[in-house]
Amino acid sequence: MSEYPYETKTEIPKIQFEAFNGANFAYMLWPAVNIGLEDQESKLPKGRIVIVHGFGEYSQIYYRMMDQLALNGFETFMFDQRGSGETSPGKLKGITNEYHTFNDLDYFLRKNIDECKEKGIPIHLWGHSMGGGIILNYACDGKHKNDVATFIASGPLVVLHPHSQPNILTQFAAPLLAKFLPNMRIDTGLDLDGITSDPTYREFLANDPMSIPLYGSFRQIQDFLVRGKKLYKNENNRLQKMDKPLFIQHGKDDTINDPKGSQKVYDLSAAPEKKIEFYNKARHSILSLETDEIYSNVFDDLVGWLNEYSE
Repeated sequence: MSEYPYETKTEIPKIQFEAFNGANFAYMLWPAVNIGLEDQESKLPKGRIVIVHGFGEYSQIYYRMMDQLALNGFETFMFDQRGSGETSPGKLKGITNEYHTFNDLDYFLRKNIDECKEKGIPIHLWGHSMGGGIILNYACDGKHKNDVATFIASGPLVVLHPHSQPNILTQFAAPLLAKFLPNMRIDTGLDLDGITSDPTYREFLANDPMSIPLYGSFRQIQDFLVRGKKLYKNENNRLQKMDKPLFIQHGKDDTINDPKGSQKVYDLSAAPEKKIEFYNKARHSILSLETDEIYSNVFDDLVGWLNEYSE
């Protein structure tokens, strides 16, 4: 088992657990650090980012991002989704569905919104890959979307890249398998080269028992693919329902989720303020597992966006 390649500069918060609707959710709140201030405790964070992770991911994957957001004055909240991480170990990995995905998010988002209102700080909803597809759909018709300041997607799953597309037979069979064998799990395989160009992070993932094998249930996989298609096809003009600021970041060399999906969402979105950035030589996990050089460029743009909407 390899060590996580990044050494945090702030203290890693303890993972906490909270039971909700049949699952025991692992979560953490990473506090902001106000460098250079004598009276740090009286200084409020600039805002809070709620992280919605990708397929098969969990909290440690985002330590670098959360640590550096803390150093920039932002606190972050992250929960291991149902079917992932410490929330769903062992045979529970991959067991979830569309209802739970959004009902669970409603629950934790409401909790964070209430806390942020009490502090008087904005809340931003950020998602990567599968999580990016989730937050983009939430920006269209999420229960608490009006309480979110901005929506930010990283390499969102709108449409799979041709390199990662299943064959025609699998695409045809997938809805039937999801309907009749919803909780049957398969190892989808982790595309290490597609995720990052950084060999150190690839080595970490290859030896991380929380990441490999990458199990998903037929129901989970079908749901996140259909979720992306709703966006790509602009089903029922759903992208015209986006009415909050939107920022999409995507690696140009992403061979897992096709950058053209992000471009289409951006083009059709009715968000009042919107921005999209594509990054040269960047693969899929641009804000968690990419090289320091690529990560820094993406992170600087993210912080610039957050600062703009946290004043």
